[in-house]
Amino acid sequence: MKKFLIRILIFGVIFFTVDKLFYVFLVTAPELETDKRLEQLIQGKINKEIIVMGSSRGADNIIAGQIEKETGKSAYNISYIGSNIQFHVFLLKTLLKYNKKPEIIILSVDNPYEFIDEKTLTFRVDRLHPLVKYNYINQELINQNDRSRLSWFFCLARINKSYLTFTKKKLAKENTLLPCGSMPLKEELSKRDLIFNAEKESYPIEKELESKRKEFLEFQDICKQSKIKIIYCFAPNFRTYDPALENRIKSMTHSDNAFFVYDTADMRYKNNSYFYDQSHLNIKGAKIFTAELSKFINLNK
Repeated sequence: MKKFLIRILIFGVIFFTVDKLFYVFLVTAPELETDKRLEQLIQGKINKEIIVMGSSRGADNIIAGQIEKETGKSAYNISYIGSNIQFHVFLLKTLLKYNKKPEIIILSVDNPYEFIDEKTLTFRVDRLHPLVKYNYINQELINQNDRSRLSWFFCLARINKSYLTFTKKKLAKENTLLPCGSMPLKEELSKRDLIFNAEKESYPIEKELESKRKEFLEFQDICKQSKIKIIYCFAPNFRTYDPALENRIKSMTHSDNAFFVYDTADMRYKNNSYFYDQSHLNIKGAKIFTAELSKFINLNK
């Protein structure tokens, strides 16, 4: 029995020693990231008057630095490609927990997928993984069932194989990460065979998910309690604009929030040279759209 206990003790000492050696990978993982916006958020370094949030429609189409120049209000973009409203609620809570609250949040709406199940829009746990050394992030991963509670005690329970490297991570070749957090799409990589879709599609309200509606309402309730104005922002697709989702959101939103829809009469939004693909502007189109948005903000100060 004594030998058995000694072996258990030796094993425990070895295991804990080896486990702590893996801490180096947790520490170095954030340094290998090109996109450091989330870490800056939890370090309290994003204190701006205007915050842009959303998925790729916000990241690619809205240039926060341009808004700052054109409105005189400091601005930053924390939109994440492929993110859904649940992730946006997490970012909003993180923003308010660690940073000064903004005056305005521009929420770029995914038209028509804001409330509909869309496989390309998820809670971006992969963006949390490199920051798992932070207990706040680790707890959120536990909440998302991405980590076990053992991760509170063992480094090996926090780590995955993607951390076992010292190679710097790169952005997708089509994106440029600007100092303001925006990620406009390169004009030279735009798809040149786009054809404008003039047909209107009916909005499938029957496909809405209750969970997404609930998260959306939580987002605006948090902003209302914090006295933050929301601008619901509708960027162009390369097709005829359908106001169905806009009207749907208007029926759910507080009266003190605002709606911004691009100028549907502007013929440039029917010209494929301003689009990267069917759903996203390239940087040339993003500058036009952002100028419109800045003008709207200035008129509604």
